[in-house]
Amino acid sequence: MINEYPWLRETYQPLETNIKEHKNAHAFLIQGNSGIGRLALAKFLSNSFLGCHENNSTETIDEIIVSPMEDKKTISIDQIRSLKESLLLTSLKGKGKVGIIHPSEAMTYPAANSLLKILEEPPKDTMIILIAESSGKLPKTIVSRSQIINCGHPSHEETIKWLVEKEDADWIPILSVFGNRPVLLSKMGHENLTNQINSMSSQITGLIDGKINPSEISDSWKSEDIELNLRVLYSWIFQYLEIRLLKCNHDQNLPNGLSRMLDQNIDHEHCFKLMDEIMRLRELKYSGKGLSWNLHITKLLNPLFIDMSGMKEYV
Repeated sequence: MINEYPWLRETYQPLETNIKEHKNAHAFLIQGNSGIGRLALAKFLSNSFLGCHENNSTETIDEIIVSPMEDKKTISIDQIRSLKESLLLTSLKGKGKVGIIHPSEAMTYPAANSLLKILEEPPKDTMIILIAESSGKLPKTIVSRSQIINCGHPSHEETIKWLVEKEDADWIPILSVFGNRPVLLSKMGHENLTNQINSMSSQITGLIDGKINPSEISDSWKSEDIELNLRVLYSWIFQYLEIRLLKCNHDQNLPNGLSRMLDQNIDHEHCFKLMDEIMRLRELKYSGKGLSWNLHITKLLNPLFIDMSGMKEYV
């Protein structure tokens, strides 16, 4: 139920009212960071439209969720065509049909064009819900035909309370790295995240101290860990800049890797370049492109290893 996600209530309740009064848009675009309950919100809206009151984790028979197929990173045109065919079929419960596309930025260009045709002429008694990190990642023609919903973001206190109820542990060090993303963090698990942060901390400390080189670290990163490690490194560089440039107070219980970075005189401009490169690599990883990750990770980490007093010009 919506009460399980208190930070979503303010977003959900007026939308629920509009749906019950049949004043809702044919298409919603839920935007916000991953891991804060975007899919849960979509399913609550779906249940309201279909007149269901089951727990949001239960997929109803008139609800179709479209996501990348197993071992795929994109949503194909065939999947969108299949969605359209399903929406045209008679509702089994007589309330209508709902299609949820998650994440919608994973649609290929042909798939997005196929969806546009559905949005231009939506089948009767249907609702489309798109989920994306940002509307900027979708074609403007699709965004213009959707009602944009900014997914409610949990506060630090709400995140801690929610996570502790799921798993009684000290989540504060993890939030300092990953931010307030309770659904994502709960799914990944406290022990797994703690081990990953500790491993990354040890590697960064070794780099700074010159005890380990970038190629050794890149060799140790498993394919499934690349995204998580890049997220950790990005967070630490961001916090480094926040503390150094904005003179923000920081927790004394910082991960050792970040603490050691704060001991260095790292060039701020090069930090921004590193953050841009991390974002580029994360997007490439998300797209599923087969790259020589060892080479890219080595190049990314090289400045920390080469120059202990500051990052050299990134080339």
